[in-house]
Amino acid sequence: MTQLTRLRSLIAAGGDDSVYSPEDRQIIEEIHLEEFGKKVRDCGCNDRYRDAVIELYSKLKRLQTMAKDQKYLLRPGVIIWIGTEAYSRHNLTDKVAKAYLKANPDARKKFERLPEDYIAPAAAKLVNENPEE
Repeated sequence: MTQLTRLRSLIAAGGDDSVYSPEDRQIIEEIHLEEFGKKVRDCGCNDRYRDAVIELYSKLKRLQTMAKDQKYLLRPGVIIWIGTEAYSRHNLTDKVAKAYLKANPDARKKFERLPEDYIAPAAAKLVNENPEE
């Protein structure tokens, strides 16, 4: 089951948090921590897990991907600027990351994860100049 399908089924359960099993709550907490870098809010209300699911669903619909599916992932706490736009690991898309690394090849150390087939532009140029080696 995809993350989007799972989130839809959790939303469809409706009602307050009593409709979520302990396993559902654990899954919600793990995904929320991974996606937003913070725990589900700790309050006494009956809607905190439902609210977390809606937050996750909104992010997934907006970005069309979850963090674990991203090929490029910034290190926690790192913010990069591209023009007047600020990006963190929570809103950086693969397309933006690829363009950023193309313009700033030394910024690789800011990333926790890069695609396995990623080659820095300078290295790619060397490989293309010396194809026999």
